[in-house]
Amino acid sequence: MPFFRFHFVEEKRLAEVSGRLTDRIQQAVGCPREHIVLELVHSACVADGVVKTGDSWPFVEVDYFERPREVQHAVARILYEELKNAGYPDSDIHFQYLQSRNYYENGKCLGE
Repeated sequence: MPFFRFHFVEEKRLAEVSGRLTDRIQQAVGCPREHIVLELVHSACVADGVVKTGDSWPFVEVDYFERPREVQHAVARILYEELKNAGYPDSDIHFQYLQSRNYYENGKCLGE
């Protein structure tokens, strides 16, 4: 981990920036590159009986173990800049913190 879930982002656009995005996040967070997961979530907005796709700006959910605030700011800036490079001038990002007592790898709790 960390996990990055991208909503309202086209697959091709994310793929184009994914290498540089992953490199920059790895440098900012300091975790092994292979632990960084970029997930594309196919999303649609539904309002008043209408399904809308493609006209919303990106929303990124970040799940990771809490890090210093300056690291979080750096990661948010990297995500914004790379999404802008992919053609999305506006984006929203939300961080959620994983807790080691609730996280298991291969059936073993990381918090014990």
